[in-house]
Amino acid sequence: MKRLLTIGLAALGAGCMPIPAAPPPPYHALGTEPFWNLLIDEHNITFVEPEKAPLTQRTPAVINGFAGPIYQTARINVNIVKNQQCSDGMSDRVYPDKVQVTVDGRQFNGCGGL
Repeated sequence: MKRLLTIGLAALGAGCMPIPAAPPPPYHALGTEPFWNLLIDEHNITFVEPEKAPLTQRTPAVINGFAGPIYQTARINVNIVKNQQCSDGMSDRVYPDKVQVTVDGRQFNGCGGL
């Protein structure tokens, strides 16, 4: 009986603070000024800038942050802010998420959720 009460309270408490889910693979994000693209799938995170070789890192376990999923590798860190509409600034398209990417210490801001 005590065990059922503990499980019930844990389930009730979990309903109070929903944890943002990781995006289902693949997840695509992009930015302008400078242009960049990011693809996250179940195996790799790939960051691409024009006229540069793509940078690929193994996809780490997702960290469920308060605002959304976070991915941290040796060279690429990705913070996804879920349900924060975002415009790429060059088209009328609106994306569901804001995305911040840090690559080798350089920060890029953009949109995601394609």
